[in-house]
Amino acid sequence: MFYPLAWWVCFFIFKLFFRYKIYGKENLPKEKPYIIASNHLSYLDPICIGLLTKEKLNYLAREDLFKNRLFSWLIRKFGAIPLDREKQDIRALRKGLKILKEKKILVLFPEGRRSLDGELKNPLPGVGFLAERAKVKVVPVYLKGTDLALPVHAYFIRFKRISSFVGKAVEPDGYSAEKITELTWNEVRRLEEESKNL
Repeated sequence: MFYPLAWWVCFFIFKLFFRYKIYGKENLPKEKPYIIASNHLSYLDPICIGLLTKEKLNYLAREDLFKNRLFSWLIRKFGAIPLDREKQDIRALRKGLKILKEKKILVLFPEGRRSLDGELKNPLPGVGFLAERAKVKVVPVYLKGTDLALPVHAYFIRFKRISSFVGKAVEPDGYSAEKITELTWNEVRRLEEESKNL
């Protein structure tokens, strides 16, 4: 009961205080497994991604977030998996593959860390590697406004408008891992441009 209750609490909070809106939700695949790949601006990002669907998601999260026992317990409840982003963490990638083989949804932030200036950074290759190995779709997502609501190094949340833009899924068939990553990030960049008109 923990996850559904937490989902609804977050849903009402984000709707009320951030006027949270999702564009392109129909692009989410009807069937699992698949990967969601998003830009990364704020600690609010995983919650925004979680509100795209009522399905429980699984996240690869940086290892130092798990140092505090209470916080580690909480984010594990939300599906977080520790990842050593300073290395090529084979264990985390294997765990990601296991999640996909279990027909679940995996969330990745291919930039590896939050953007300090709000600009999109070049993606790391993990998303393409996992999609190619598991033969699953990648759903590109662009988040807007989370960096204004909770900027990097900020201690207090600001009630700014937040939006998510869901792009068309990238099919893995016939593409190399590098090409899947490229196509995914091209769609994220397209969504960024689209967001400027709203």
